[in-house]
Amino acid sequence: MVSATEKATLRSRMEKHEGKINHMYLDSKGFVTVGVGHLLKDLASAQKLSFKKSNNMPASKDEIKADYEAVKKQPKNRLASFYKRSVKLKLSDLDINTLTNSHIDSFEGELKRVFPNFLTYPSEVRFALFDLIFNVGMTDLNNKWPSLKKAVKAKDWTTAAKESNRKLPISAERNKYVSELFEKAAVNVKKQTKP
Repeated sequence: MVSATEKATLRSRMEKHEGKINHMYLDSKGFVTVGVGHLLKDLASAQKLSFKKSNNMPASKDEIKADYEAVKKQPKNRLASFYKRSVKLKLSDLDINTLTNSHIDSFEGELKRVFPNFLTYPSEVRFALFDLIFNVGMTDLNNKWPSLKKAVKAKDWTTAAKESNRKLPISAERNKYVSELFEKAAVNVKKQTKP
């Protein structure tokens, strides 16, 4: 199980790469999103969250609906700050952290299904896999990354580093971050096996 310290580190790293946005916005694919890349698949998903008005009072379902619909009408692929002018509601940091922790718990379960030895992997490898699953989802990670899966299951971290590259809109910086995590694990293994 991911420790509280690892969870805090994961949250911090996800925030760095996904942003931590307290209002609704459209992600690069045009889906309504909030927090640290939390997809709101429909209006009901948005209405389950504790959005607040500017006076910090709870928002009504109608107010959440108004923000959701206003964001949906906007063009996609803009900076999250672009959408701020279209909305009135926000989520607290505590609520965003709770959502992110929930994602981490869910992803941990999914990663254990894809990689039964997940908990035995070095922390760098676990962090790399969390970043990948957060970004591409379990189905894609399981079905569209056979070379990466094979390398991870074989604990061949050097090959995993080479196979971890994602296509746009993922930044080169984020791909480098994941690749370097796998490479660090490979270097550490070599150090441990040297006489």
